[in-house]
Order: sequence, then structure tokens, then C-alpha cells
Amino acid sequence: MHFMYGYGSIWPMICMIIAWLGLIFIGVLLIRNFTKGKPNTYKILKERFAKGEIDKEEFERIKSVQKD
Repeated sequence: MHFMYGYGSIWPMICMIIAWLGLIFIGVLLIRNFTKGKPNTYKILKERFAKGEIDKEEFERIKSVQKD
């Protein structure tokens, strides 16, 4: 583009910058989403059993379902 001679305008360049920033932002969000650690469900299950929220049978049932 020849901005000095009146050909074109600055809007295509601004739109391209906005598009690249949008793609970078979406990429960062996707990377953050996929790298987050999953909650340790077995640890939570043990804590619930220790607090008495669930009994031994339910603890064993949930634990066997988590392994499958």
C-alpha cells in the first residue's frame, strides 16, 4: 500500500492488527483452558469419606466408577 500517495487507507492495517490480536487472545485462552489441572477427584472423595458425608459402600462405588 502506498499511504503517501493517497492509495488505500489506514483502515485495512488497523483491521489486520485487530484480527491478529484477536487470534492471539483466543490462542492464549485455549492454551490456558487445556493446561489447567483437573481436580483431584480421589482426594475430594477421601475428604468426603473422612468427614462422614458418604459411607464406605458409596466410597467404594464412586471409586470403582472413577477408575472405569
